[in-house]
Amino acid sequence: MKFGCAILAGGKSSRMGTDKALLALDGQKFIERIAGELSAFEERIIARGNNSNLPDIDWKIIPDQYPDHGPLGGIHAALSACEADALFFVTCDMPFIQYSLAKLFCCAFTENLENGTALDAVVAVTPDERIHPLCGIYTKSALPVLEKQLLADQNKVMMALKQMNVDYLQIPSDMSIQCSNINTRDDYEKIKTITEKTSGA
Repeated sequence: MKFGCAILAGGKSSRMGTDKALLALDGQKFIERIAGELSAFEERIIARGNNSNLPDIDWKIIPDQYPDHGPLGGIHAALSACEADALFFVTCDMPFIQYSLAKLFCCAFTENLENGTALDAVVAVTPDERIHPLCGIYTKSALPVLEKQLLADQNKVMMALKQMNVDYLQIPSDMSIQCSNINTRDDYEKIKTITEKTSGA
């Protein structure tokens, strides 16, 4: 089983009011932080929708085949373009992501496979029981469901997951912050405070 990774970075960031991929913590853009953490993957994709204006990162930039369909379109585009059997997905507004979390997902997927369970996806569930459909592994076997959803203009990822064989992976509490995403200016200010405390600033 060959795993790659993909960063979903094609959103309009309407609540933030600016491109979240280009927000910074400790002088480093979100997209750079995440790309650095996940650089151990051999195949690395950024699903950028129809946007541009990214830092110089040595990742393959993939546009959406179905524009303006949100993250579902990005997942579909990345899986359609990749050579790997499956991709570990995160969004560009998850600046605390670490390779350790990606490895946890790959191990969970492989363990299921070894036990005879073929999955379309493995998705994060944090201790607060919140499902994070944009943090997890999706396989090429998910493409027919994604295509069906996109053609029907049904863009909710959770709706697609209900039609797949999915393992909902419980994330340990000490790793759950990695699933935190930044949607608003308030979120951004809070997460900067967390970073300052962690770094001792």
